[in-house]
Amino acid sequence: MNSLGAGEVTVLRLTLHGWLVGYLAGFQDGRNVLTFADEYRSDAGRPTFSLITHPGFPIAEKLMAEPWSRNHKLHPTLSNLLPEGSLRELIAQGLKVHVDNEFHLFSYLGEDLPGALIAKPMEPDDVPAGLLSAHGRAKAVKFELTARENRFSLAGVQMKFSMKQQDGRYNLSKGDVSWRLDH
Repeated sequence: MNSLGAGEVTVLRLTLHGWLVGYLAGFQDGRNVLTFADEYRSDAGRPTFSLITHPGFPIAEKLMAEPWSRNHKLHPTLSNLLPEGSLRELIAQGLKVHVDNEFHLFSYLGEDLPGALIAKPMEPDDVPAGLLSAHGRAKAVKFELTARENRFSLAGVQMKFSMKQQDGRYNLSKGDVSWRLDH
């Protein structure tokens, strides 16, 4: 778990099918801010992040023009990608964070989210200066990910596990190791 000082922020780079969507900033005070990348907003051929950001949605440009900010929880578009119930509790317990610390959960599960969205922690020097200056005196700090065990995230009520297909079989992954499940 990260312990941030006043004004410190950790930033995740969000990509969808290899396209830069934007940046999710997690602040020490529990504020979470999603800022869309200019190139994503301006490209009508962009992949669909959410129906409300689709180029055909009447107010998509307006919605993406301003950062999406929430306290403690993430914007519902991102929050809905996280597991619920027992699975969320299991992951939070393993990370030693509160179940409502969605930024930390999202960071941990960032490469195993449902769909094609990938969230990777950024090195402080790689965070765009404009992103930091938009938030006053924010200082980017490195986000240290906890050991990657039990990485799975499927939204919904029932407990589910994320699996990867390999050689015609489905494998449960834990870190960089996969287990084959035979039925």
